[in-house]
Amino acid sequence: MTFLKHSLLTALSLILLWVAGFIAFSAYALGLKPENPEASTEAIVVLTGGPGRIEEGLELFSLNRAPKLFITGVHNDTSLDDILGKWHGKRALPDCCITLGHQANSTTQNAQETYEWLSSNGYQTIRLVTGNYHMPRAHMELSHMLRGVKIYSHPIKQDDLNQNHHLLFNLLFSEYHKTLYRWTALFFEPVKTSSS
Repeated sequence: MTFLKHSLLTALSLILLWVAGFIAFSAYALGLKPENPEASTEAIVVLTGGPGRIEEGLELFSLNRAPKLFITGVHNDTSLDDILGKWHGKRALPDCCITLGHQANSTTQNAQETYEWLSSNGYQTIRLVTGNYHMPRAHMELSHMLRGVKIYSHPIKQDDLNQNHHLLFNLLFSEYHKTLYRWTALFFEPVKTSSS
């Protein structure tokens, strides 16, 4: 086999592997469902960045799935009153215990901000709320940062994506590569352990 044929075969194999990985990633992400949806945790953690996430976190909070709600990645101009204004459910929200994190601008920073909040409170179980397409990377980031903390995945489907398949494809395409990149990067990063 000539060098050119060998190179072409290698390139074709890598392309097929990439395509298979993307298909598997997409099927996995879109098929995700909330993990043990009736289970209670010490806190609910919501990652902002897509419609419906905060509302789902508030819904879980109203159902007493956790006594604390932490929303990470909130815009600096957004107040707690703004967040509460998103609630239109039938049940009243608990009187306290919603914390907003204003420092994170990325999923990696979400994990860091959550780590700092959890460490200061000593929580060991959380329910993680984000979009289904985003959950694989978000769970990976938080699992790496929060060793020893039990994380229940709570992915949601965004209604706007059901009507826009082109946008959904673009998001999955982007998340696939971001997940591959971060998986590689995290392999070389030191592990933190949340204090109890």
